Amino acid sequence: MQSAIEQLNSRLQHHQLKELIADYQSLSGVLQAAQLQHIYQLACSSEVKYLFLQNVAAHLLEACPLPSEAVALIDDIDKLSFFTPGLKFQNAFCVTDNQGNTLLHHLFTQCQVDNLPFNYLRSLMLFESNESLGKALKTLNKQQLTPIGCFIAQNSTTQMLAKHEFSALLAMMEVDQSHSPSAVSALIHTLKQFYGANQPTSSDSKVLLCAAYLQVPTAQLLNALNQVKRKPAY
Repeated sequence: MQSAIEQLNSRLQHHQLKELIADYQSLSGVLQAAQLQHIYQLACSSEVKYLFLQNVAAHLLEACPLPSEAVALIDDIDKLSFFTPGLKFQNAFCVTDNQGNTLLHHLFTQCQVDNLPFNYLRSLMLFESNESLGKALKTLNKQQLTPIGCFIAQNSTTQMLAKHEFSALLAMMEVDQSHSPSAVSALIHTLKQFYGANQPTSSDSKVLLCAAYLQVPTAQLLNALNQVKRKPAY
């Protein structure tokens, strides 16, 4: 891995983009992911080189599909913003890791309440030609959760979202309005696990978001969440 990073640094130093791309194409997914992460780290440490390195990353993602090993790398809005120019290529938003997670699954699970990605992503959907983004929002991982399901049931945030982020999230929910019984059951089961011994209430942000997402009354959702675990949710 170290040699791949050293080779990358040498290519960058000499502005050998063509050779850098050829090197990248010959690497395993693990090493490609390591190079993408290294490029991002370099960009964060140098404001002057940020746009140059962002352009390099875009060329790499255009030349090769996003490696599945790099899906978990994009776990906050800063990384998403950096890699956005390259994510429009090769259906990058739809690439999954070995757990069936897209980068949106990881992003929605890990994002912080003061740095949410929903308004940014909504803008991409409105103003960019990015069909894979809409498809990724509907993708179920091996837990039968969509990215929005992951945010509702697995993200640690329990605060009410800022108005513009809340509005953007509701807009993205409209893209994914078809929920299979297994997906509904998985979401409710995972949300139950999040609450543990705590009792969910009708004023909880997660309850409100989940009810909006599943398009069910809050009281109906609370009844399902408060049922004894051995009983079916719906």
